[in-house]
Amino acid sequence: MTGNELLSGLYAWLDAMAWPALGLGVAIPVLGTALAWIGKRGNSEADGRLVANLVIGLALTLILIEMAAIAFAVSVLEADPLEADIALLAAPVIAVAGSIWGIGRVFPLNQLASWRTFLDIGLFVLYCVALIWLFSKFRGWGIIFFGGLPQLLIIAVLIYVVMRRLYRRAFGQGGKD
Repeated sequence: MTGNELLSGLYAWLDAMAWPALGLGVAIPVLGTALAWIGKRGNSEADGRLVANLVIGLALTLILIEMAAIAFAVSVLEADPLEADIALLAAPVIAVAGSIWGIGRVFPLNQLASWRTFLDIGLFVLYCVALIWLFSKFRGWGIIFFGGLPQLLIIAVLIYVVMRRLYRRAFGQGGKD
């Protein structure tokens, strides 16, 4: 079995399971919200918070897997994502949107560790993408900067400080930031 046969077989299986996957995408936020609400009404809110963190984490993991699969299909296999089954593409999106909306009705999202971690890592990744984009605009070694060397150093230090702070927040080093 070749890699292409494996990927084709995996997609054929997922395509056959598209509607159950969509049902799972709807069931995750509905059941997760109900369990978080029941856990919150119990003896302590810790059970509800645990369930809420798990549901948000699962939904975000599903959307990240979908985004990685789409990126792989487009860049390596040169496939068109518009040719995929819409139910298969919509299931993780519905799971994330429903989980955020439902769990947000039970607990404030800023009190959930999984949500804060997602935001921190997302902000770090967006900052890295912005820096990569900025550096991609420079061709060769020539950088034209209309300002003095002290201004360039201040900007470089500011970029370093923001990058370090975002890295520490996203990956839990230091604890102060």
